[in-house]
Amino acid sequence: MDKAVIAQTVADEIRAAKDCMAAAMNNLTGAYGKAYGRCLSDLYYACYHLASALLASKGIAANSHEAVQKLLALHFVKPAALPRDTTAKLNDLMDKRHVADYRPYIQIGTEDLAGLRPWIVGFVRGVLRLLGKSAPAQEAGALQRAVDDFEKIRLE
Repeated sequence: MDKAVIAQTVADEIRAAKDCMAAAMNNLTGAYGKAYGRCLSDLYYACYHLASALLASKGIAANSHEAVQKLLALHFVKPAALPRDTTAKLNDLMDKRHVADYRPYIQIGTEDLAGLRPWIVGFVRGVLRLLGKSAPAQEAGALQRAVDDFEKIRLE
């Protein structure tokens, strides 16, 4: 990928992550009540898009969710740029997203969100730190504010 394509891809993925984080917050605090399963699904996609942005920043494209995890492990976890548990936690979040999206008879609750919240917050902040100036400032700032709000919100 050339530099212009890399920059545009990173910007697009950051924007998608910000939109997913906003949707997650709306599913926790919106006027129509709390939708924990939808929130969890949106949180997974926010993390997925951030991981894709991080890979794109190095000119790496992944063609599946599993490929994102493998390439993230190879290029960012193995060299210790991200914590060792990153791919396991991302996989756990993906599994819970599958439950939320495809098994409506299994309830997703506050305990599911509370258990993953510290990792999600750390992952978003860590990826934004690694992206640095390659992330568009306005979108990255909005994403940072949304994750700060997510960290503070009371889960009931």
